[in-house]
Amino acid sequence: MRSHRGIFWYSLGLTLLLLLPMVLTVAFFADQYQKQQLLRQASAADSTLRIEPGAQGVYRLLLIVQQEEPAFVLARADGPKQAVTLCALPGSLLVNAPAGTTTLSECALSAGAGRAAQLLCGTVATGETAAPELHYIAATPATWAACAGKNAAVRFDTAALLTPTARERLGYGDDPVAACTAAQAGESADARAAVWAAFARQDPALLAAFPTGLRSQSARLLTDLLAADLSALEDTLTYLSTRPALAVDYVTAETAKAKGGVCLTDEGMAAVRDLLS
Repeated sequence: MRSHRGIFWYSLGLTLLLLLPMVLTVAFFADQYQKQQLLRQASAADSTLRIEPGAQGVYRLLLIVQQEEPAFVLARADGPKQAVTLCALPGSLLVNAPAGTTTLSECALSAGAGRAAQLLCGTVATGETAAPELHYIAATPATWAACAGKNAAVRFDTAALLTPTARERLGYGDDPVAACTAAQAGESADARAAVWAAFARQDPALLAAFPTGLRSQSARLLTDLLAADLSALEDTLTYLSTRPALAVDYVTAETAKAKGGVCLTDEGMAAVRDLLS
């Protein structure tokens, strides 16, 4: 009897010894599988949350056309909202200066593009908010055209913003909807802003190429954009150029006559503040 009991316990112990490695092996692989699943889930969540370069960038630019009567275009490239907005500002717009008021044109011609951008920000800033960061780029019409590229062209309703005389001078025919090149954007800020908006709307790839154009013309323009700023702007414009839902808009800032020039109305002030916010 004792012999049978010994054999039983011996067999049981031997069986457990044989099963234990198998149980441990199964437990080990089950644990590894669970860890792999957790890693996959974490990786999937990370890829979902990964932010594309430029997606969070917001840039405000005062684009100045250097000519006898400078033209001013306020631009906003907004990565989070996937939008590009352009707004023409008249050179006769009055801005606050330490000695009183001056116009954008007078300021740009006498003190430079940077000072014009600074005074514009100071004029629209409220006591509750600090003056926003506004970069500037100033160039001649020929340099702006070179930045866009000589082959860039859009279909544009020229009659909406150009007088018959201006249309004739720029070489447009009788058809108000004509092919417009970057060199034919017009002298007025309104026409130039509308044409530039049409370029970005009809060919978003021009947005991504714009910083390269600026680099190629760096010796012929004035800007406060540093190399790092330009690279970050390039990321934002490249991101925007690939967005299917990209919104490109051209807005106007309403003005009223004032002594020595024009001033922004309440609606115009709100429009400019919105672009600079």
